[in-house]
Amino acid sequence: MAHGNAGYGACTRASRWLAALLVLAVAAMPPLVGSARAPQPVPALDPAATSAQLLGAAERYRELAKDWQPMAEGEALQAGDRDKRVVQLRRLLKLYGDYTGLPGPVTVAATDSQRFDSALEEAVERYQRRHGLHPNGIVAADTLAELAVPPTERARQLELNAKRWKKLSLPREGRYLFINVPEYQLQLVEKGMVTLRMKTVVGKTSSRTPTLRTRVTNVVFNPTWTVPRSILLTDMLPKARNNPEAMHKRGYRVVNYGSGNAVPISADGLARAAGGDATLRQVSGPGNTLGRVKFVMPNRQSIYLHDTQAQSLFELHERAFSHGCVRLQHPEELAYALLRPQGWDRPRVAQATTGDEPLNIRIERPPRLFITYLTAWVDANGRPHFRRDIYHHDTDSAATN
Repeated sequence: MAHGNAGYGACTRASRWLAALLVLAVAAMPPLVGSARAPQPVPALDPAATSAQLLGAAERYRELAKDWQPMAEGEALQAGDRDKRVVQLRRLLKLYGDYTGLPGPVTVAATDSQRFDSALEEAVERYQRRHGLHPNGIVAADTLAELAVPPTERARQLELNAKRWKKLSLPREGRYLFINVPEYQLQLVEKGMVTLRMKTVVGKTSSRTPTLRTRVTNVVFNPTWTVPRSILLTDMLPKARNNPEAMHKRGYRVVNYGSGNAVPISADGLARAAGGDATLRQVSGPGNTLGRVKFVMPNRQSIYLHDTQAQSLFELHERAFSHGCVRLQHPEELAYALLRPQGWDRPRVAQATTGDEPLNIRIERPPRLFITYLTAWVDANGRPHFRRDIYHHDTDSAATN
């Protein structure tokens, strides 16, 4: 039996060694299409210029209101359909500038105005991208709801956001992180250029991600997760009481306040946690709720950026599911970008994420972080973009001042 165990240990060590080599090889590969890194850096939006553009767009939308008419109610529309409402749809998208006629060297009008043709499908996709919808070219309930918003309401939204942009004071030099909650996106800006962007998951309506101005000071690889008391009481304690063995397998332990000792889950330990004398903590590892990377920034709300096990959420267009912290689609890329000036390369980042012990690295020049709430902006082509007001700040005068 002793020889068998020794052989098993050797195989395990060999497997781990091969796994580490594989991680390093993958990390050294060129980026895949669709990764966080942009092929070419693009200029970051300037707050003052964007504010002025939004006010100009608001004036145009008030003018559009004179010719605007809502679509009649009805079923979804898609390419190939023939319907009287297609005429209304084409007229609306032409009014907003998304429909430009059939493709070709000269703009050609549709031969059958009631036919949902390819040009109209492209216009719908253009409109959907500007409004944060899935660009599938199908005019279903979500797209119909956006089309039903009057231009006067859009003008008010543009003016509200012009005020928000005007209040922003972003660095012109150096680097900073910019997260727009309703856009579900993080950007890394270096010397005025967006060098990295990725999708985010933000707080749900009941646990909103706050607006913040702080700095990212540390990168923690293989973090532990100490459960906040609000989540402990509403979510984790009921699960632990119902199935303590499953919670133990997932790496949760009871941590006593004062001593800091971590002990296995027990009825007595859960009672202490319920009474405020202890909490639950999840150990480091591949199943940790925070994933393999966490980014620390000083703030009173205990908000941080982190990896996540729920990667499928990034396939959704609206991603308000967290308890307030911001989950990142490509945290390793952000770790590399922030630690690169300190001599870190991608293989080193990949190696740091393979362990089971926390590794806390201080960022020598911590970049500023801006978590904002902006439901409208103007892109590089002068086209206004809108996002859904997930926290109802646009209708809350106190939140917009």
